[in-house]
Amino acid sequence: MRPASDPASTVLQLLWFLESLSQHWRCLVAPADGSALASASVALPPSTFLNRKLNAKLMRQLQDPLALCSRSLPPWCAALTSNCPFLFNFESRRLFLHSTAFGLSRALQRLQLHTHEGGAGGSERSELRLGRLPRQKVRISRSRVMDSAFKVMELYAGHKALLEVEYFGEVGTGLGPTLEFYTIVSLELRRVELGLWLSDDPPPADDAAGEPAASAAHVYAPFGLFPKPIAQTADGGGVPPRTLQLFTVIGRFVAKAMLDNRLVDLPFSTPFYRHLLGLELGMDDLRELNPQLAKSLVQLQQLALERAKILRRGGKPAEVEAAVQALSLQGCPVADLGLDFTLPGHPSVELVEDGAQRNVTIDNLSEYVQLVLQTTLFDGVRAQMAAFSRGFSEVFHANRLRAFSPEELDMLFNGMRERWDRDAIVEQLKFDHGYTRSSRAVGFLLDIICEFTEPQLRQFLKFVTGSPRLPVGGLARLSPRLTIVQKRPENGISPDAYLPSVMTCANYLKLPDYSSKEVMRERLMTAVNEGQGAFLLS
Repeated sequence: MRPASDPASTVLQLLWFLESLSQHWRCLVAPADGSALASASVALPPSTFLNRKLNAKLMRQLQDPLALCSRSLPPWCAALTSNCPFLFNFESRRLFLHSTAFGLSRALQRLQLHTHEGGAGGSERSELRLGRLPRQKVRISRSRVMDSAFKVMELYAGHKALLEVEYFGEVGTGLGPTLEFYTIVSLELRRVELGLWLSDDPPPADDAAGEPAASAAHVYAPFGLFPKPIAQTADGGGVPPRTLQLFTVIGRFVAKAMLDNRLVDLPFSTPFYRHLLGLELGMDDLRELNPQLAKSLVQLQQLALERAKILRRGGKPAEVEAAVQALSLQGCPVADLGLDFTLPGHPSVELVEDGAQRNVTIDNLSEYVQLVLQTTLFDGVRAQMAAFSRGFSEVFHANRLRAFSPEELDMLFNGMRERWDRDAIVEQLKFDHGYTRSSRAVGFLLDIICEFTEPQLRQFLKFVTGSPRLPVGGLARLSPRLTIVQKRPENGISPDAYLPSVMTCANYLKLPDYSSKEVMRERLMTAVNEGQGAFLLS
């Protein structure tokens, strides 16, 4: 914040308080049973706090090449974007991050791109001439992708060069293989055997929230990824070195993806982002991770509060003791619940010394609830989150992320999730070499895409671009634009005999002119499901 003597300081502090109250108002009116409120997540829309004049002034500062090159932006730019991010829109804060944290070459590239988009209308982007980035090409083995990722991140994560990945035995180069590298490694980092994440038993079908159950070998985390609690000392003792190494690599991996304008596929939970941002975590965050456990803890907490009320009222000792012992959870005394001072679902994590031998009673119930919260959200994950931040900060400092909300960080890390509407996407696609927007085959394709489930859309995007997510801004920001061209059969063979093929480095889909929509759907899904995992000549 500004110094207390600054006339604007009081106003900024008041705005900060009001914005925080708007964000967390639910904490003041949470239902007693611990269930989530169905009403809006914020009391006031973010636009309420947006200061358009300050936002425009920040954008003017970021468009000054001299200020960027000399690193002489006014101090208020960093102070306000970090401490009062609600004053600026997401795009302005994102541009500030790219212009100040990613190095001069990337800042100049971003400036040219922003200037071009503002003045070139819908024309294709020309080659950027200033601040041209060096490229670091690496060749890895698919059969040892995790070992390769460890080595690549160790050697090149902190380098300013743009990382490009190729695979041994494959001819594909450029953007497609690189994006797929980030997607493959993201999936490998979610393997159950690594023991990194909280997880549930997977359902028999795909996750209803849209995240596909890749296999039983990968964690099922319907509420997002959060570190698995591990019993540890204040300095991180007790956490396996391999676990700390993995979280350090994940931090480097995510930061390098951001630096190079790539996407990962690690659906972190909201509490993960809040922890990363240094925000205070509580029962609402546990509810985000494990609604059933949070509901049970709230009920136990209510019993502890009832006990405290009885003790405050006082009276004859025998009567007070009888009233306390009469408290129960749905007719069952606390002592009969079979609880001890270990973390629910993780009996190896003791909440206190010799916690497995200490039973939970009505008298120590409040302590038990607080220890479960503290261990799940902080004490049991402290070292893992510190390792992630440490690895991230080797690329650029994690404090730079404090200008963004958890939801915005998810977009920066993982890209957009958007449903495709036919009228909207047809304006963002490019048709060439035999197809126009009025072609019959194009109509079939648009119908099929708009009928995709979310897992199917993820697979389709991965097939044509190398990544299952779209960049920030959605399909309109995909570069190069997704282009649909006609794949012509040879020697009079029916188009129905061919599968679609792609050039992921150019976001190019080569689509035969199939005889019907049903045939196109079948051939397209065959290509999507069977045509991944290698970059070969089509």
